[in-house]
Amino acid sequence: MNYILWFLKLRFLTLKNSLWKDAKTIMRTLIIAALILCAQFLLAYLLKKYIFSSVIPANDAQVRPVLLILFFVAVIWIYFIAFFQSISNFVRHFLKSPDLNYLISIPVPLNYVFLFKYSEYIINSIKGIIFVVFPFLAAIGLSVKAPWFYYAALIPFYIIVSVIPCTIGVGVAMVGVRILSSKAFGIISSIISFVINIVFVVLFSRVQEISPDHIIRIVEFMQKPLMSDLIPVTAGTRLFYSTVFGENFLQALVFLLIISAFFVAAAFVLSKKLFFEVWVKNQTAVAAVHRKSTTASKYNKESNSSVIFQWIKGEWRMAIRNQEMLMGCVFMLMFFLFTTFIFVYKGYFSTEPMLGLYILISVASIFNIMAVSIPFLPIEIASDKGLWKNRLWLLKVMPLEGGKVFDIQCIMFLIPGYIISLAGIICYSIINGLSFPVIFLSALVLKAILYGSSAIYNSVELLALTEFFEKNAFLGNLLTIILPVFYGVLSAGTIALFFAEDFISDVRILSGISRLLSLPVTVAVSVATVLAASFAARKIFKRAWEHLEI
Repeated sequence: MNYILWFLKLRFLTLKNSLWKDAKTIMRTLIIAALILCAQFLLAYLLKKYIFSSVIPANDAQVRPVLLILFFVAVIWIYFIAFFQSISNFVRHFLKSPDLNYLISIPVPLNYVFLFKYSEYIINSIKGIIFVVFPFLAAIGLSVKAPWFYYAALIPFYIIVSVIPCTIGVGVAMVGVRILSSKAFGIISSIISFVINIVFVVLFSRVQEISPDHIIRIVEFMQKPLMSDLIPVTAGTRLFYSTVFGENFLQALVFLLIISAFFVAAAFVLSKKLFFEVWVKNQTAVAAVHRKSTTASKYNKESNSSVIFQWIKGEWRMAIRNQEMLMGCVFMLMFFLFTTFIFVYKGYFSTEPMLGLYILISVASIFNIMAVSIPFLPIEIASDKGLWKNRLWLLKVMPLEGGKVFDIQCIMFLIPGYIISLAGIICYSIINGLSFPVIFLSALVLKAILYGSSAIYNSVELLALTEFFEKNAFLGNLLTIILPVFYGVLSAGTIALFFAEDFISDVRILSGISRLLSLPVTVAVSVATVLAASFAARKIFKRAWEHLEI
């Protein structure tokens, strides 16, 4: 117990120093918290107005069954994301985090070290997922005019609900890495994750085909207090549902806490036998050295190659070997793969395939460059921006200008991102009968838009390593997400909106913008966005590179 109290005290001091150290830090924390809350409730309001207003019926008698189903789907979604993120992040957060060597060396039992890292991981994973889940749950509450304590309970309830899938995921990962190498486990878990994701998407896309009798049975089961409270998924559903209507949820909460404590205790006991063995196994890397004969012609060919191409080839080789980050890359690529699969499988926008095509390009511009960038970062430094910055020291001391480094980084991400994105849009285009000239033109548009996306992502990533954003890490991370999204919406999203006039006639704001978009205006906006983004990103990167201190 003393170890746990020591750890809690240490984490509290760390949190206090980063958020509540002095008047300036307190003011910054309050401003950021206010901005986050405003953004979250704005997104919740938009979801409520444009999605849940048509999903949740006006008839009071039908509201309760629909809400039960919505909360049930939300809890399954939380379980799904939390479980696979726990597996994918196990090596990075538990085995190769910067502070683990220190924790291993101090006289603390290894199962307590595991518990420390597990508690920290729960907090970090919640911070990442809550930005997606909170607006969804808040939008449901706004749609039915839930009381104020429903919104206050969302984050605590989310933490309680996500403990079980996080624990199961960490336990599975710990056993898997003990049996297999981290490389093999990363590959196998990525494949399984991909297959299960596809199955989940197929089932979710066919939700409307579920028989009303099955829905009635699910609702009837969840309305049985004792039976539904014993199952974690339905108990979590009852927590949110009961809070909306001011009903008693104490029994569901107690059972859920007991079951969660059981799973955490089981992982704690398992870690006593496995965690140290898994850690030791991942400290030893045996690399086979393959000698390659170097002929004079090959040497001359390489010596005459450009510095950019040689550096990119080396980065690609390291990225391919970075198996620990593979699942994170696959998880991020799922946004594009899911969208492509759903469009092809369900035949969405088959009457207007150009709309579907440019929605896919919009999704690719936002997510695919981020996804392919993940394996280029070694897992040991992914969570430490100081080490991340020091990785650039070799480029910094080489006789390369900032523009040359910018070209290296952009091409390094653009080529794999473009290949993956091009495969998706070609598949969609052929199935929907688009002609070869249209596919060829779309491929050129995709290349230009992805180049701008790569330029923005690289410039913002470098900007986040400068002195100002090192002191304001949250703002740096926020820019890394917001600017690519804004660029994707303006570049490819404008073209998609041009083709979407018949599909969004009921959405007043979007339909009004769509009517203003003639073909010349659409092309001008998209081209101007790509050119302005590429030019500005290059300037920002060069300036940040000149002032970057390694």
